[in-house]
Amino acid sequence: MLDLHSYALFLATAVVLVLSPGPDTVLILSRTLASGTAAGLMTLVGTQVGNVIHALLAGVGVSTVILLFPVAFTALKIVGVLYLLYLAFMAWRAPATLDLDPALRDRLGRSGRFFIQGLANNLANPKMIAFFLALFPQFMRPEAGSLALQSLVLGLTLALMAAAWIGFVVVVVGHFRAVVASSTTFLTIANRLAAVTFFGLACRLAVEESH
Repeated sequence: MLDLHSYALFLATAVVLVLSPGPDTVLILSRTLASGTAAGLMTLVGTQVGNVIHALLAGVGVSTVILLFPVAFTALKIVGVLYLLYLAFMAWRAPATLDLDPALRDRLGRSGRFFIQGLANNLANPKMIAFFLALFPQFMRPEAGSLALQSLVLGLTLALMAAAWIGFVVVVVGHFRAVVASSTTFLTIANRLAAVTFFGLACRLAVEESH
């Protein structure tokens, strides 16, 4: 099992990581503004399940195999770029109106639609593979037992910390959403900013190497 010193160092690192916004955060907040708090929270759950999956893959060595074969990494990167471009396109075309119907919002949440979007957004980013492979070995100790179990513990810790912080932000944004519901200008700007951000992330991912 992880020793307390390594785990404490990981917690300090995780705080910085959680507070640094990325593609998942952009997607979560855009879904919160567009469809409400329930949608944002479902998207958040999807992204954090993706993080745990990445952690498990890194722990059992699957991610290492993917990185060792350029074709596999390139294929996954293409999927990630295309998905980010799709999100950019949908955000740009999104209407400057909000769905404030709680019944509809709850129904969409139960359907798992936003969960799948969050999960896909996380898993379709090959840079997450490299991220976990670069980060986790610094805190894992072979002599402490199963590396897969250690990786799972670290992944769950990071996911729970991210869920707590981003979940708080989602609730705040969800309350704020009702205030801006009548402002089509604000919603248009928010949609355009999300679209530009997704497009920029897609371009960055497209030009980055596997190392």
